[in-house]
Amino acid sequence: MRIIRINKGKAVNLPIRFVSVIIMVVITIKLMDMLPEPWSILIAIAISSFLPALWFATNVIIVDEEHKTIFDGVWTMGKKLGKPVKYHSIEKIFLNKVKTKQTMYSLSNQSNVVANHEYRAYLKLDNGDKYFLFSHPLEERAEEKVTKIREKLALK
Repeated sequence: MRIIRINKGKAVNLPIRFVSVIIMVVITIKLMDMLPEPWSILIAIAISSFLPALWFATNVIIVDEEHKTIFDGVWTMGKKLGKPVKYHSIEKIFLNKVKTKQTMYSLSNQSNVVANHEYRAYLKLDNGDKYFLFSHPLEERAEEKVTKIREKLALK
C-alpha cells in the first residue's frame, strides 16, 4: 500500500493562531471571575482542547495509489477535513515561473515596487485537474522538491 503525503503548509496563519490563544486565556480569566473555580477549570479545559487542532492544522495532498484516490484538504490531529477524489492516473508534476510584485509604502507616502519571480509546483491528473503543491522563490530548491515528489510517485 503506497500512500504519499505532500505537506502544503499551515492551514491557519500565525497571527490567527496567536490571537486564538490570547482569546482562550481572556475567556479563562473571565470565567474565573464569573463561575465557581471547578466549573471554570472544566470549561477552560474544554475550550483549550480545540487549540491544538487549530494550531497544527495543515493543508495536505494525500495520494493513495492502491485505491487511486487523491485527497486535497486539511489534516489536523489525525483527522482529515475534505473528501478524497478518484483519479485514473497522474500525468505530470510541473513548475510554473510566476512574476510577483510587492508594493511597499513609506511614511512619506512614497511607494517602492519590488518585482520577483516565484516558482509554483502543480500536480496534473490525466483528466486535466490540477492541484497546487507549493511555491518557492528559488528555482533550484523548487526543482529539488519536485524531484523528490516525482521519485515518491514513481513518475518520469
